[in-house]
Amino acid sequence: MLRHRPFRNQFLANALSMVGSALTPVALAFGVLHVTGSAGQLGLVLAAYSVPQVVLMIVGGVWADRLPRQRVMITADAVRMLTQAGFGVLLVTGWSPLWAMMALQALCGSATAFFLPASVGLVADTAPPDRIQEANALLSLTRNLTGTVGPIVAGGLVAVTGGGWALIIDGITFGGSLLFLAMLRLPTREAASHRSDFRAEFISGWREVSQRSWVWSTILYCMVFNLAFSSYQVLGPAAFAGQSGGSMAWGVMVAGLGIGQLAGNSIALLWKPSQPLLVGRLIMLGGAPVFFFMGSDAPFWLTLAASFVCGISISFPDTLWDAVLQQHIDGSALSRVSSFDFLGSFLLRPVGFGLSAGAASWFGADNTLTVSAVVVIVATLVSLTDSSMRRLGREPAEDSAGHLVQKH
Repeated sequence: MLRHRPFRNQFLANALSMVGSALTPVALAFGVLHVTGSAGQLGLVLAAYSVPQVVLMIVGGVWADRLPRQRVMITADAVRMLTQAGFGVLLVTGWSPLWAMMALQALCGSATAFFLPASVGLVADTAPPDRIQEANALLSLTRNLTGTVGPIVAGGLVAVTGGGWALIIDGITFGGSLLFLAMLRLPTREAASHRSDFRAEFISGWREVSQRSWVWSTILYCMVFNLAFSSYQVLGPAAFAGQSGGSMAWGVMVAGLGIGQLAGNSIALLWKPSQPLLVGRLIMLGGAPVFFFMGSDAPFWLTLAASFVCGISISFPDTLWDAVLQQHIDGSALSRVSSFDFLGSFLLRPVGFGLSAGAASWFGADNTLTVSAVVVIVATLVSLTDSSMRRLGREPAEDSAGHLVQKH
């Protein structure tokens, strides 16, 4: 796969930026807390990143279809390079007013809203058509690997040099990503001047989603799954907090989830099911047991095994989903469709965090975790009623709207 030069350049660009981004959660949190001493101000800085990312995701998808995706990603990387390195400089120098930190993170989140939909669309341009699933699996494998190792490395960097230098390194990795993207040589896409206006293209992108039940039903299903999964992230640590060595046990649990995600990506490199969405949906049922076990007195090894299986149930179907979109959605609309997908994934996460905490205070953490498991199971079974999702094969064919879709 990496012998194919266009995809290799995209892979190296993404891998570099992933390495830097994996340092950010620990470095930014500890850096902001060091200079402000306020968890409230840290929350504002994090919100300054996430809010524009969600708000501008659809806009980013439209422009990634209007302009060359490579150019959109280069511009986004340039912005992220300057904002993250600039944030690091603020922390290193000690001059860190809240407004400046929030402004830099807002710019970084906005740039990410343009980068993500363009990146999904670019895979369809750089990877051989018959190896798109492998391309997505490699990208996801790298993302999960850096996400597992990166926080550990970041913790060491923060301990030795402080959060500022780790963020400066993050900025440098975006610069490296920019250079690899600039080396891509792709056919010129249609210029924006020959296309319809922004509003018409937004409506056209929504039509691509709404006319295919396998697309919009999957987005809705993933919204519900992410809502339920929020209880793992909020109540999981609480379930171990009262135990001796609870923090270490929770760290092992999260590592088990991460290793499961790596395993899921590895499976996707080898297995190409003929009905990818149906197989992926059934595998997502494997995400339910971990909630049951965390909410009961199950042995630790059983809960850890369930966390590992949950990781597979998240990563393998996600890789199949990206490949299906890239194979069945026309390349001219791919970034817009993926932007609706990203919006659905991000939108209910903060809602889920708040609901999990509130439900736990009213009904107890154990009951809330059990309800989360039931929600995953019921939502999965309901989603299986979509016949177009069950029938969809690997190769493009006439879609549920009656149109012939192209494979790029």
